[in-house]
Amino acid sequence: MSIRAFFPVWLLLAISPAAVADTLDLRLSAASEEVFRGVVQNNSPTGIVRADYRFASRAFVGGRLLNNRSAGDAQVDFYAGYARSLVLFELIPVSVDGGVNVSVYSGDRGGPQARDLDWAEAWAAVDSGPLRLAVAFAPDYFGTGAVGWRAAGQWRLPIAAGFDATAVLGWNDGDGVRRHTATRSGGAAYADYSLLLSQQLLADVSIYGQIAGSSREIDDSRRPRGLIGLRWRWGRQLP
Repeated sequence: MSIRAFFPVWLLLAISPAAVADTLDLRLSAASEEVFRGVVQNNSPTGIVRADYRFASRAFVGGRLLNNRSAGDAQVDFYAGYARSLVLFELIPVSVDGGVNVSVYSGDRGGPQARDLDWAEAWAAVDSGPLRLAVAFAPDYFGTGAVGWRAAGQWRLPIAAGFDATAVLGWNDGDGVRRHTATRSGGAAYADYSLLLSQQLLADVSIYGQIAGSSREIDDSRRPRGLIGLRWRWGRQLP
């Protein structure tokens, strides 16, 4: 199925009258770089626009636009999902969510990997306190014609008022991952890691710094890469 076939579904979810609007969340970010699962994307400044729309039914839809030199000129992500809170064993409060993300690129990579890079991925995750565990599965990873998957753990630690740290460790595997990295790392599964520090500056503005990398040489991503960015975030409760 074409990636673009997901668009009518996404739009239908977005305008469905069965769901009553709850919150709208907008974010504008400017950073010195973009790193996706340990892989450097731009080697240049990155601008990101993101919007999330959450319904009272706990369904949500959203989108993200950014420049991406490693896969064309620009990248657009659309996602839709559902989240809810549970109490496991009548003892452990958790939040679970899942959905589908679709990534579309304005151009295709040249050279040996020239192909349609548009791809879709399903995910499921569970949060408990500062911990988050997530798994993601793509039936056609970056247009390779093969599956790719990722398992990741995240730990968020509030350090002081308005200042927190988020650490992520992920494992990427599957034939699609190996095909996608074949011309850049010999084709292998790999681990990715990230440490992000964020400080609130004003009511709606924060500054963040991130160190990220991967366990394999994918382009120049094996050595840790640092980036710094500013983010403006605006949220509104809707009637």
